[in-house]
Amino acid sequence: MCGTRSSAQMFPFAKIPLRALLLSAAMSLVLAAPASAADCVSGSKAAPAELIAACSAVVDQTSNSPSDRAAALLLRADAHARTSGGLTQALRDIDRAIALDGKNAKAWRLRGDLLREAGGDLSRAAADLTKAIELDPEDSEAYELRGVVYTNQRRLDRALADYDRAIKLKPDDAQAWSDRGVTYYLGGDNEKAIRDLSEALRLDPNRARSYTNRGAAYKKLGQLDKAVADDGEAIRLDPKVPEYYDNRGLTLAAMGKYDEAIADYDQALRLAPKPNFFTNRGDSHQLKGELGAALSDYEAALKLDPNFAQTYNNRAVLYKKMGERRKALADYEAALKLDPGNDNAAGGRRTMIAEIAKFGDEPRRPLAANSGNGPSFDCATARREVEKVICADPQLGVLDRQIAETYERVLKSASKRSAGDLRKTQRDFLATRNASFGRPGYDLRKVMQERLQKLNAIES
Repeated sequence: MCGTRSSAQMFPFAKIPLRALLLSAAMSLVLAAPASAADCVSGSKAAPAELIAACSAVVDQTSNSPSDRAAALLLRADAHARTSGGLTQALRDIDRAIALDGKNAKAWRLRGDLLREAGGDLSRAAADLTKAIELDPEDSEAYELRGVVYTNQRRLDRALADYDRAIKLKPDDAQAWSDRGVTYYLGGDNEKAIRDLSEALRLDPNRARSYTNRGAAYKKLGQLDKAVADDGEAIRLDPKVPEYYDNRGLTLAAMGKYDEAIADYDQALRLAPKPNFFTNRGDSHQLKGELGAALSDYEAALKLDPNFAQTYNNRAVLYKKMGERRKALADYEAALKLDPGNDNAAGGRRTMIAEIAKFGDEPRRPLAANSGNGPSFDCATARREVEKVICADPQLGVLDRQIAETYERVLKSASKRSAGDLRKTQRDFLATRNASFGRPGYDLRKVMQERLQKLNAIES
């Protein structure tokens, strides 16, 4: 086996943007405010730049009450948060709003939300949300947001208590049901996770993320058909999220449907060339016995992220199959250096040390040129990485022999002029193969199959 899976299936915390509840901030502006203030008061749907200008007119009007100016600052913060690079200015506006009106519960809740969303200090975010709850104990959203913070901190009991309160206050909040379901999943209670995520989907059937998260819980319970169905629904609802394809690929691979899994990884990689997608596709290629394609994917993953421990572990498994004991040991050690708690890598390292002590670290050569069952060259003298992969993969070995034998037959029957062209195309094929193998996206099996098809076309 290739060890543990290398990408997270859950999407636990859909980042909850500053909610539309910003627009409910109570404002009773004096009539002396500039005319443009009306857009700010009403929470205009104008572009952020226009809303910022309108609310600035309210903020700058010193005759307005502190609470009115604070409310305008919150609306301006929302507009800033929706612009590129505007989070810092949004936080400044909320800081000013709190300074003007420290009893504004929404201001504390919004700052806590923004700190969480910006990936800031989670402890400070929790403190702000706690203050919001103290000021308004009936604010269901503040409980739900603090639950998200607690879940991120892995304080799962506290998170569940907050979600319970949020749901009691607002039973139709699909986000709260979904986030509580994720928290149950993280705590290992998959049945409750499925229950809550199902309720979230009943309330809002278009929640792609809830489908993929429920699929992860189904997978934990071994209900793989249901997991695949949920992943498919997530893809249908939002086909541009590469992780959804990767998730379904992982489930299909667990079912032994490697070709379907590889097709999903292909789509994930078309959307985003991420190292874990390459690694997962490499695992399926390896489990199919397509060692060359697997090695190419692992090397592509490590080129993108040289510190991806799981890729080293899984490539070590591949090298072990290829008889490359020294390389397998080096990869297991690299995986352990990056992830000292990786039990698979620790066990693999022990096995390789024992094998090297018994057999040495020279790679075994399972097939020879004169065996009739392997490639056209002698594996005992193979030095190139691509040749070693061909030697270790029986299907590639047969392909190589078929290419060589077909080439020789075509060459013997060719005219002097066409023979020269044929020799050149064969040299080019081998040179390109040797130079390109291991590069991201290079499919050795496909290239060899295409070469054989061309030679067969010439022969016929």
